[in-house]
Amino acid sequence: MTEPAQPLSRRELLTRAAGLAAVAPIAAPFVNRRRYELFASTPWAQEFSERAVRLVREATVIDMLCPLKIAGDDVEGWMKDPSSFSEADFAYYRESGIDVFHPTGGGSSGRDSHENVRTYLGEWNGFIAHHPDWFVRVTDSSHLDRVNESGRIGVILGLQNSAHFNDVDDVDVFHGLGQRVSQLTYNSQNRIATGTMEGRDGGISDFGEDVVRRMNEVGMAVDVSHCGDRTTLDAFEISTRPVLITHSNARALNP
Repeated sequence: MTEPAQPLSRRELLTRAAGLAAVAPIAAPFVNRRRYELFASTPWAQEFSERAVRLVREATVIDMLCPLKIAGDDVEGWMKDPSSFSEADFAYYRESGIDVFHPTGGGSSGRDSHENVRTYLGEWNGFIAHHPDWFVRVTDSSHLDRVNESGRIGVILGLQNSAHFNDVDDVDVFHGLGQRVSQLTYNSQNRIATGTMEGRDGGISDFGEDVVRRMNEVGMAVDVSHCGDRTTLDAFEISTRPVLITHSNARALNP
């Protein structure tokens, strides 16, 4: 019989899960005998099995849509003054169970998008450099090992629009600034592709095709969240590397 859920702090819960992993072979069948309640004193209280907790504890968990905080006042302050990010702030994220954050910016579709994105990436690079003991910028897969080994938090820099690419060579420029993911467009039409809110989906343009190919060459992932159906299918056809859909729902489940 399953025992009643027991309230635990997150730290206690993960510590117990780590103990389970140490004594039980991963390949062995797992029988769920206990459940734990996480965030018991909050409106977000939920029960989790030991198996679920152990999977999170053993995996490298990457959140591909996390601006650190939805309300951006704190984040804006941290970017302007990295020293204002405290040890308590770091502990909050370190204890979340998320190992790598992708604090994707909304990008910009206006004439200033190129400079706005330069500023955005510059602020993030400065923030990470200010806290080398807490954060590591993830620019290739080997950096994920550094995250796991060091206890630091990984950061993948990306944008939810590619309008800042004024020409194909800009892909190289922004790759050099640390960008590793670029969503082709954000809901609307740009020079590269068509967003999901447009009435007519023209797919990826000739310029957009060149951009996708250059992204493949330099090692920048193509993201088709917020993109139209034709654009998404075009990306699958054009790209020689895996295409990401970092934050979307299956239409059959969420029409």
